[in-house]
Amino acid sequence: MRCIFCKSQSDRSQSVEHIIPESLGNTDYVLPKGWVCDSCNNYLSREVEAPFLNSTYGKSSRFSMQVPSKKGKIPSVVGFHPQSRSKIELLRDKEGNLSVGVAEGEDESKWVNSILTNQTGSLWIPTPEIPEANYETSRFIAKIALEALASVGKDIAGWNEEIVDKKELDELRNYVRIGNPKNIWAVHIRRIYAQEKDFIDSDGTEYQVLHEWDILPIPTENELAEYYVVVAIFGVEYTINTGGSELEGYLNWLQRNNNESYLYNKSA
Repeated sequence: MRCIFCKSQSDRSQSVEHIIPESLGNTDYVLPKGWVCDSCNNYLSREVEAPFLNSTYGKSSRFSMQVPSKKGKIPSVVGFHPQSRSKIELLRDKEGNLSVGVAEGEDESKWVNSILTNQTGSLWIPTPEIPEANYETSRFIAKIALEALASVGKDIAGWNEEIVDKKELDELRNYVRIGNPKNIWAVHIRRIYAQEKDFIDSDGTEYQVLHEWDILPIPTENELAEYYVVVAIFGVEYTINTGGSELEGYLNWLQRNNNESYLYNKSA
């Protein structure tokens, strides 16, 4: 067994790898021990997942969906109270109860006096609809993409070697493992359903979808296929080309299929 990122022997590794982080509500999609070595597992958590999770969008979406971190804490969000010109912080406890107070470093007396003397007021809370298409988002989705490819055949003999030794994936794996902020890997980002959308099961039961993913193969002119990983998290769809940064094949596919999501149009 070898690590799909650094290619080192990983038979003695003890970490399972969550394809989508636990802090986004994932407990089901995991790679068994050895697919990602302990060293890479720690690095990815610290340098690839954390920047996305702690971004304005990451915190805001997790706060709205009330999804706790691995330590059981729902992230807070920082806003602004114009009447006292103070930064404020919104917090939720484990039961989802909301509380508001001044952010760390702010003058609490200004906030309290304003609340006591003003009958009305307002709070400005940043609520980005989708994350920025920046380096942190791109690298985070690239990490998910390689692990999703590994997950597809994780129970097939020889699949670990297939993923590790496949040269066509080296550019993607190095982008995740080493990084290159000067050359951001392209990711197509759009919202395909509301963050808190309720779906209805065949028996009438309502449920919400936190995350889902699939792999979209698109044939090319030379009869080879480009493989795109399509993943939706809290209703935002991310699509990335595992073989290169180009998205032209996917954009053409979207045009041919009326901009429908592959996650809901597998026959296209």
